[in-house]
Amino acid sequence: SPITLLNSFDFFGKCKFVPREVAVKHLTGSRPTSVSIKRVLPSRFGGGNVEYEIIDNPQRKLHSSKDWDRVVAVIAQGAAWQFKGWKMGRGDTTNPVDVFSNSFGYYIGYEGAPVPKELQGWNVKKDSVSKNKRGLDSVSKNK
Repeated sequence: SPITLLNSFDFFGKCKFVPREVAVKHLTGSRPTSVSIKRVLPSRFGGGNVEYEIIDNPQRKLHSSKDWDRVVAVIAQGAAWQFKGWKMGRGDTTNPVDVFSNSFGYYIGYEGAPVPKELQGWNVKKDSVSKNKRGLDSVSKNK
């Protein structure tokens, strides 16, 4: 997936896609384990502020079904191995169909690249970013 924890703040917080390689070069210190994004909700949605936490390893933070109830969305990479070891507090290891029946699924690939076949059976919104056209980043992010 073009979107990783390292470039997620730029994409979701600033509506700007920064390639992973560039984000790695600009990294100072150790890799983050989470990223927070704050949003002001429009009055038509009740107004107020909301904070989203982006994590890349749910096994570290999400241990119970109550923790999983806070999950708003999951970014799919396009392969079932991404969900290996995930437990939604409901017993055995979770499969992608379970994940996307309980949270919004979003897949972001590169424009023109084939969408992984595994995604076809998942409840996932599919979108793409261009490798070179930065002016379209906010269009993808806001769809």
